[in-house]
Amino acid sequence: MATPGALFRVAILSALAAVAFGSKGGLPLMLDLFHPRSDANVPSGYVSKRSEAFRFRTRVDHFDVQNRATFEFDYVSNDEYYRPGGPIFIIVGGNNALNPYFIENGLFHDIAREQGAWLFSNEHRYYGRSAPVEDYSAPNMRFLSVEQALLDLIEWIDHLRREVVGDPSAKVILHGLGYGGAVATWARQRFPGLIDGAWSSSPSVIARANFAEYGKDMGETIRTLGSDECYGVVWRGFRTAENLMDAGLYGLLTEMFRTCVPLRADDPLTIETFFFGLKGSFEAEMFGQASADSVTRMCDDLLADQADTALHVLANLFERRYGVFDCVPFDFESSVASALDEEVGVPNNAEYGIRQRLYQLCTEFGWFVTSATGDSPFGTRITYRYFIDTCRAAFGEWIDQEVVYEGVRLTNVHFGADDPRVTNVLYVNAQYNPTRLVSITNYTNLQANAFLIEGEVAAFDWMADAEIDSEDLRRVKREIVGYVTSWLGSGIVPVK
Repeated sequence: MATPGALFRVAILSALAAVAFGSKGGLPLMLDLFHPRSDANVPSGYVSKRSEAFRFRTRVDHFDVQNRATFEFDYVSNDEYYRPGGPIFIIVGGNNALNPYFIENGLFHDIAREQGAWLFSNEHRYYGRSAPVEDYSAPNMRFLSVEQALLDLIEWIDHLRREVVGDPSAKVILHGLGYGGAVATWARQRFPGLIDGAWSSSPSVIARANFAEYGKDMGETIRTLGSDECYGVVWRGFRTAENLMDAGLYGLLTEMFRTCVPLRADDPLTIETFFFGLKGSFEAEMFGQASADSVTRMCDDLLADQADTALHVLANLFERRYGVFDCVPFDFESSVASALDEEVGVPNNAEYGIRQRLYQLCTEFGWFVTSATGDSPFGTRITYRYFIDTCRAAFGEWIDQEVVYEGVRLTNVHFGADDPRVTNVLYVNAQYNPTRLVSITNYTNLQANAFLIEGEVAAFDWMADAEIDSEDLRRVKREIVGYVTSWLGSGIVPVK
């Protein structure tokens, strides 16, 4: 019989898969076609039990003294465990709508209970309801940047200390997942006099225009958790598809994979989208349930398939995922469509943050997961140019390679990339999560560290202790508790 902890973990993983890969039969959303959303691991439809909702007013543009416009962003508060003189614990908002789940559940919540902390969480500008502009047209996206979000966060924290908690000297600890975790560590780096420590789970902190290593690492995970034979099936399947296209047999592939728009030689963007979608199917199989066992099961299924060719094996996997649809819309126009809506309140923006996330990738981070070098099993047809064209389709011709490279360069200059030179931070990643390659996995100095959870494809360090935790996950959680308490002056600095 499953333990309560195991059942809870299954519920979390099911919610993660629904958010990450779509809830209507598994068609990938645009947000997954560029960079997995690692901070969306919360049960959908979660109803707050103990938190109160508020709004905070700040400036639309912190860097233009002549622009006095303001807006409000959402935040939630939970003072259930607060003791006078206790610290402030903040879940930093990332690229998703505000959810009170994290200040009512999880390891950070449990540490807050022991430390008498007041818990808060904010919503990042442009996400959820926290829009500083009336619509998300391309000109109106100019106020979306990490630098603006950091000043939102710092002004709000000052307000919390003085006006809400009533303790201007209260210690402040930040925690976040994915992009929210990156913002947390960057806030500690920029404002060490205000932020006493930051713990980040799966934070992508190294901007990289061409993230070809992502697909290569997926391939190595297939070899490690599956087998060389499984890797070979995927490799041969993708190369066979490429060879058929080179031979002009587009109709055969259109029929085998039931694409809504026929593949044609004069539509190279749709051809790249097709290969990207096929690769995305493997991402969903491997990471959609956030379990290393998923990779093993996927390989077992591929190797058990009695189809005549590796390409037919891939087509059968494709059919298992998308068989409920009359056809599969893996064409460029369909894939970009979810990022074109400029209305603030539509689900693509308010719930999933698709357009906003894409804008930040195009202007600050890159992380374009190409596979043109041939060192992954996913072929050579997903090029860097494809992502530039996607950015331009969504935001205009002004975005080109120079804009992307400049944004990536400045992000790394501002925050130090793999050498941030910051204290009182924790970076936690999973061994088989490709995003660790743009995170920090080896970093130690006084009261700072980086941990890599062995044997996992997702970092669940943020969850409360559970019986099904691996020994290494238990170890990392103990380290986290030790570091956080040491930052508060209420524990001993962990021994490295």
